Amino acid sequence: MKNNNFLIIFGLVAIISFTITFYSTTAFAQSTNQTSTLQSQQQQNSFCKLTESDMLGPFYKEGAPFKERFGEGVEGERLIITGKVMDTRCQPIQDAILDVWQANSTGEYDNNGFTLRGKIKTNSDGTYLIDTILPKEYVAGDINRPGHIHLKVGAPNQPILTTQLYFEGDPYLTDREDKSLVMKVTDENGTKKANFDFIIEHYDQYEK
Repeated sequence: MKNNNFLIIFGLVAIISFTITFYSTTAFAQSTNQTSTLQSQQQQNSFCKLTESDMLGPFYKEGAPFKERFGEGVEGERLIITGKVMDTRCQPIQDAILDVWQANSTGEYDNNGFTLRGKIKTNSDGTYLIDTILPKEYVAGDINRPGHIHLKVGAPNQPILTTQLYFEGDPYLTDREDKSLVMKVTDENGTKKANFDFIIEHYDQYEK
């Protein structure tokens, strides 16, 4: 009789232990699946706001060549701008082209050649690097324009963003310049550095 009672108790313990293990495993699996689904939905629903556009200005010149350094041989404070070009899903865009032009350290543009004018292309991870000099502010009519860099940014056969980048702390900044286009500038051993990510339109099916 005692042996029968022992076997009955042992059997009940085994059944309870199995039941607890089964439901714990099932709950963990459901939790993991829910977390994975949520993360997938968050990735699909991620959204990056388009970079604000800005005026083209009168000094754009077509035909600028691709360059590694814009400021080579040009007097002025060296400036390196890095960042990414991405679409509105926050995905990097490979081979996007940045067409860049700017004034020199005295506030003048080269309208005869391509000094401080050129193009660069993003890498496979959407990153870019602009190696140039810090542009100086200049007077345009009765307006003092803060130092800025002009850009056209876009992937081949896609819409093109025309905009400008400005520099935090420039005394000539006003309400005319969109604050989202103002970069924070740091100094590293005499080289100015800034970072800016461009968010542009990019469609799988688009005919320019």
